[in-house]
Order: sequence, then structure tokens, then C-alpha cells
Amino acid sequence: MPLKRTPPSIHLSESEPNQSSAPDTENESSNNMNSRPRARKRQHGDELTTFMVEIRGSMETLKTQQDILQDSVNDIQKQNNDIRESMEFISRHYEEIKDRLTRMESERKVHLAYIQSLETKVETLARVQKQATVEIRNIPVKKGESKTDLLNIVKKIGDAVSVKVEENHIRDVFRMNTKKGDRPVLVDFSTVILRDKILASVKDYNRKNKENKLHTGQLEMVSQVQPIFIGESLTQAARRICFLARELGKKNGYAYCWTAHGRVFLRKKEGSPARLISRETDLDHQQSNPDI
Repeated sequence: MPLKRTPPSIHLSESEPNQSSAPDTENESSNNMNSRPRARKRQHGDELTTFMVEIRGSMETLKTQQDILQDSVNDIQKQNNDIRESMEFISRHYEEIKDRLTRMESERKVHLAYIQSLETKVETLARVQKQATVEIRNIPVKKGESKTDLLNIVKKIGDAVSVKVEENHIRDVFRMNTKKGDRPVLVDFSTVILRDKILASVKDYNRKNKENKLHTGQLEMVSQVQPIFIGESLTQAARRICFLARELGKKNGYAYCWTAHGRVFLRKKEGSPARLISRETDLDHQQSNPDI
């Protein structure tokens, strides 16, 4: 006999399940999943925008700096151009000035040579004018002295050295105007021959009478006896050269310094050649070469 079974009991919930709750959960999950990429995309977009702004700002700053630098470069270029133009201007004028100085130096040499030639001619003329004149030094000045007194002194000197001097042998006799010391007496003889004879006789007399050389006592002067010096009358230029030559001779041991026909000579020692000193440059040469 077939068995009859009781069907199993089915437990039912007290309330019906919320059918809409499952779909809501799925929608929320779906919304969350969709919102996340959008947030990331929006954040990424903001960062990119910020980056682009920064880049744009940097580019503008760089452009500004470049503009400033370009302005500075332009200023430097302008200054360089100005300097180059100035240098070119200076260079042109330097060459012009150099050429002008060269011409002036050449002209100066020509002028100096011409001046020297004129000085030589003037010196020659002055020497010719004095070629018959002697200078007598250390003659005391007499009160109320006249040309006659001076003429008598010259005659007595001639008598002392055995040379006859007449009044017609003398063209002029006078004292030089000097600021200090006894004023020398200048005697202008009528001929150069007579002048040379007087000088040679005085030199010979003093050489023979070394202990009693020509002096004022032989002229019957009441003043103190003192030596008399007689020599050529030199031009102003020759007088200076003679003074400098004597100083040079003392410093460098020259034995002789003398004048002849208005010229100055130096000699190192007996037997050595005589050196004519025509101008001061000759003294410089002798100073540099004292043994010549």
C-alpha cells in the first residue's frame, strides 16, 4: 500500500522582501564607479591648467628677460659702434697730426740750421770787428779819468814790453761798462799787425820775467801794485765759451786753454793736438770724450 508523506513545510518571511533594495545598491555602486574617474579627470585637468599657467608665466618672464637682455645688447652694440667711429676719427686725426709733426720737425731742423748759420755769420762779423782790439784788465780806475789818461797807460805798457805805440796807432780806447770789479780797458789799434805784436811782446815779457811780470807799478801808478792781464777782446759768445772751457779744463785735467784770433782752444797736455771749441756743443763732446 502506497505510503503517503506529509509535504515539507515552507517557511515564509514575515514580510515580503524589498525588491527595490537590490537595484538601489547596484545603482549606488555604479554611480560611485562612474564618479571616481570624473573626479580624477577634473583634478588632472586642474593640475594641467595650473601647469600651463606656470609655463605661460615662465615664458613671459623669460621673454621679458630676453627683451631686457636684447636692449642691453643693442645698447652695447651702439656703444661699440660709437667707440669704433671715435677710434676711426682719432686714428685719422692721429695720422694727420703725425704727418704735421713730421713736417714741423723737418722745418724746425731747417730753421735751426738757418739760425745757426746766421749766428755763425754774426759771430764772424763781431770777431772781425774785434780783430784789432785788446782787453787790458786790472787797471785801477782814476778819478776823473779821460781818454788821454787811458792813452798814456797804453803807451807805457808798450814801452814796458819794448813796442813803440803812438797816438795815431790807436783808433779808440775806453773802459767797458761792467757791474762789478775793475772795468777793463779796451784798446782798438789801427792794424791787426800791431795788435798781434803787442800781445806777442807781452807774452814774451812775462815768460822772461816770471818773478816780475807786467804790473801796475811799471805804469807809475800810486795805487797798490797788482798784475796786469792783456789779451784778445772776445765776443760775448766767445767769452762764455772761454769761461766754460776753462772750467772743463780744470775738471778734466787739461793743461792748456787759450784764445787765438777770437777762437778758443783746449789741449790735454804738451804735444797733444789742440781742440777748437767753436760752440757749447763742442764742450759737451769733450766732456763725453776727455781723452780725445
